[in-house]
Amino acid sequence: MDSDAKQADRHARIFDRGTIGVQTSPIVIEIERGRVASFAQSIAETNPIYLDKSAAQAAGYPDVVAPVTFPIVINMLANEMLAKRGEKALFQLIKADFRRLLHGEERYDYSGLIYVGDTVIVSGSVVGFEDKKGGQMELATLRTTISHKERGDLVSMTSTAIHRLA
Repeated sequence: MDSDAKQADRHARIFDRGTIGVQTSPIVIEIERGRVASFAQSIAETNPIYLDKSAAQAAGYPDVVAPVTFPIVINMLANEMLAKRGEKALFQLIKADFRRLLHGEERYDYSGLIYVGDTVIVSGSVVGFEDKKGGQMELATLRTTISHKERGDLVSMTSTAIHRLA
């Protein structure tokens, strides 16, 4: 047992560490033009491939390209749909306490682009947990995968959630 793990034993852990490997049910989402346009405007995106179908097509894309951080919106939509089904999203599965939760790292690994009009499949999984700062913090690593029926995996979004324990 490393020193962080020994120290963590002194602090009450919050995350449900028995959820490693647990996955959410797949959710199907259609990428809507208005939602992509609204997001692009909210992040002050000016590149026309993210805003205008004609410009995107002139650049060789089939339609407007979703901005690179748009997967966070897709993830939020998937979480809403899970809730409507009565199912738990990743934060609920790991029993995150939002009063103590901090946002850690977030990374987007792209294998393909997301376009307006795409129908994507979203699934989440609990990757793992670790202790830091002598057990004063616990980290949860979560992964959301966005895939397309014909084009395969498009984006893997890995995020770290942090609980302050002391």
